[in-house]
Amino acid sequence: MPIYHRRRRDWKDDQSLILEIREVVLSESKLYSLDNPAVKEFLQLVKTIDKSGFKANSNAYILGIIIRETIQEINKKQGHYNLQVNKLNLPQNLTSALHKVEKKLINSGFGQKTEIRLADLFPDPEIRGFALERMHILHRSDLLTYLNSLILKERDSLLGYSATIKDLIHICEHKIKRRNLVSRNKLTTDETDIWIPSLQLGIEVKNSWESNQLADLLFILKNTLSSKGAKYLAVVCPDDLSDRTFHSLREIERQEQIECLSIIRIGDFGKYLDQIIQITSPDTF
Repeated sequence: MPIYHRRRRDWKDDQSLILEIREVVLSESKLYSLDNPAVKEFLQLVKTIDKSGFKANSNAYILGIIIRETIQEINKKQGHYNLQVNKLNLPQNLTSALHKVEKKLINSGFGQKTEIRLADLFPDPEIRGFALERMHILHRSDLLTYLNSLILKERDSLLGYSATIKDLIHICEHKIKRRNLVSRNKLTTDETDIWIPSLQLGIEVKNSWESNQLADLLFILKNTLSSKGAKYLAVVCPDDLSDRTFHSLREIERQEQIECLSIIRIGDFGKYLDQIIQITSPDTF
């Protein structure tokens, strides 16, 4: 018995199993009539999977589960099996069977009245297949636990000391879009990370701060001031940046080396935008 008949290690095991069963179905005409609707649906599904690829394919993953369960049933009853002799009972409505297995896999923890479809949560097939595999490996197919773990990781990444520049820029861009503003990412290394033309606002993001970074930061801010004609400049840092570090960073603002500069935490960035919009609205809107 090949190991991929008994258990799945990765997507390649699903591929080997499904393609093997397809060859058996096509070669053993005594067991599988090509006129049988269940056989037709199985072959069509395999053709679709094969065309789109087995890697990160949720249909391949679920079909592999159905086939392995069917093989295990035969093996349990007879103590052995031979695919050339023992017929696999393919579901009469394979699409429905796939949906039932998916529902069983992901609805744990949501209650009987709630039906969650993986396709609704993850429309992209590749992401859906990856999510299904990770959910099964890490959380015993419990979707609620999996989603909760993702949110916790996202929160820790965005709000903690580990927040990356990319995370902070993403939050800034989200708050900018919510206010129907158009922004541009940094085009050169000597300008701020984000530029909002309608507000003439340049935004530089810092996820940490050391005094030896002062010269580089001032160069970026002053260059944006002159090259873009910025009216406002802001340095945005994480909420969890220590008070000591934050106040050290704010010394740049207090020294008034750059008159239009504000140094703020990411949690106050939305309010800061609203203030700038209110100030500039008579002139720009």
